[in-house]
Amino acid sequence: MSEPRDKVDDWLGTEVTPLSPPPGALDRIRHRARQRKRRQVVFAAAGCAVVLAAGIAAPQVVPALRSGGGHLPAAVGQRSVATQPQTSTRPNAGTPGAEGSASPQVQPVPPRTRLSTTTSGTLPPAQFQPTSVTFVGNGAGGVVGAVIGQAGPPCATQYCTSLAGTSDYGRHWYGVSAPEAPGPDSATGVSQLRFANLEDGWAYGPALYETYGGGWPWTPVDTGGHVVTALEVSGQTAFAIFATCSPSTAGYAADCSSFSLYSGAAASTTWNPVAVPAGYQQMLSDGQPSSAALVVSGGEGYLLTPSGTVLTGPVPTGAWTVAGPAPCKPGAAQPMSGVPQNAQLAAYQGQLVLTCAGQLGGATVYTSSSGATWQPVGTVAGPGKVTGLASVGGKEVVLASTTGISYSADGGTTWRSATITGPVLPGGFSYVGMTTSTSGVAVPADPKAGAVYVTSDGGQTWSRSLITG
Repeated sequence: MSEPRDKVDDWLGTEVTPLSPPPGALDRIRHRARQRKRRQVVFAAAGCAVVLAAGIAAPQVVPALRSGGGHLPAAVGQRSVATQPQTSTRPNAGTPGAEGSASPQVQPVPPRTRLSTTTSGTLPPAQFQPTSVTFVGNGAGGVVGAVIGQAGPPCATQYCTSLAGTSDYGRHWYGVSAPEAPGPDSATGVSQLRFANLEDGWAYGPALYETYGGGWPWTPVDTGGHVVTALEVSGQTAFAIFATCSPSTAGYAADCSSFSLYSGAAASTTWNPVAVPAGYQQMLSDGQPSSAALVVSGGEGYLLTPSGTVLTGPVPTGAWTVAGPAPCKPGAAQPMSGVPQNAQLAAYQGQLVLTCAGQLGGATVYTSSSGATWQPVGTVAGPGKVTGLASVGGKEVVLASTTGISYSADGGTTWRSATITGPVLPGGFSYVGMTTSTSGVAVPADPKAGAVYVTSDGGQTWSRSLITG
């Protein structure tokens, strides 16, 4: 008779199957390793050329925004990121709980998707209302675009802020993960978008978020309580305007009293004040509603201050200096955005182009080689107000207004109305930008249009691109 087999021996002799790591662990390890590597080489890397176009946000009242007060900090940096929930609960008004309150409805976590040269494999959310758009090079001679806005309801998370991407200039769109943040009617919300390349990007207005993974994850940046009203990118460097603002029913940038210029780098959440002349560290509005305009072109940056002075400086780093006075001040921000009402600034064939609003609509057009002196070259007929100005490497300057889109083939001297295919809601367009000498994009002033408009002939004709799959 054999001895009874010990149970411990049976357990030790059993074949062991290794456990798999938790879901997402390997992805997080890869992205952390990439982030460390990118931070080591970011200042030596050559960034691709970036051309950006921004749109207008459409918030309601901004009760949560408060003045930053005091002086801006010497540098602002990263806040800790909240743990990502696996599910979210939302009230279901049709199913009351035992005590009369709404019972929770479990919402699955949406897939984590990123910018792609083809597609992310998901569809953009329904009822997309775009507020800003950006295009960057794809590394193979083409471009990839992304648009931010509000979608739904229902929404994939407790917030409706959403992103969509396109690899064929608006013919098709796919879903991209957005910051888990509210819209611009909250102090922690965002409405505008910029990317430096397929991986590094920023969402802002009024808060600021950064991604190094092309759309996931997004990291909130501590701005010291100040509102980000503008952000532009050149290569791996970003410049932004940090403003002290009060709550306003007209939007997050409508009641700002002080402005400062900051810079940051791709794959970093630390922002530092730019060296500017004395008296421009905090640019005051003299008690009147004001704003500031920012343009980055090639190796130079230009800032139209609230007082109407032009500052200029090198990219990526270096002290900025006073170039000279501009023919007009930027004035108050346009409703619901940080874009100035009175002045629009753009770079065109090695010089600056500036529009100064007329009292009855339209604008006078000026040009300058450096921002020091300006020459009037033409006028834009009213009654619409100019809301955007753009040009990249071509012969046309393109202009957006509250009544449509115009273009000039002679540097702003004469203007013609562009042909627009598809309905345009009242209010016209909030902004326009050119990605190449022929390709451009415009954002309607009313996000309910659910579309952006694109051109392939330098701004002469535009067609509607619905943000759908």
